[in-house]
Amino acid sequence: MDASVLALWRDLSLIWLILLAMIFVAVPGAMLFFALRAVRYVHRWVRLPLLHAQLWALRIEYGTKRASDAISEVPIRLHSRGEQARVTLRGVIEYLRGS
Repeated sequence: MDASVLALWRDLSLIWLILLAMIFVAVPGAMLFFALRAVRYVHRWVRLPLLHAQLWALRIEYGTKRASDAISEVPIRLHSRGEQARVTLRGVIEYLRGS
């Protein structure tokens, strides 16, 4: 069999293979392109409401922290004053016993 007889079929099969490869690459590529465009659009659309939500969350966090610090400050202050008085009293008693 002569190689020139099969040359036409070889060329056609190469063209067909290249065409199929382009289709198999172009379809997912186009889908990816439009998916990324949609993600960018949604990101731009959601950015401002998310910033407002973040601002409110930070305000609530700040108010909660301030309130919890104010509430917990009283028992902590009472405990620390009691400990200071106990340590001072112990020091005075040890000083008087040592004299």
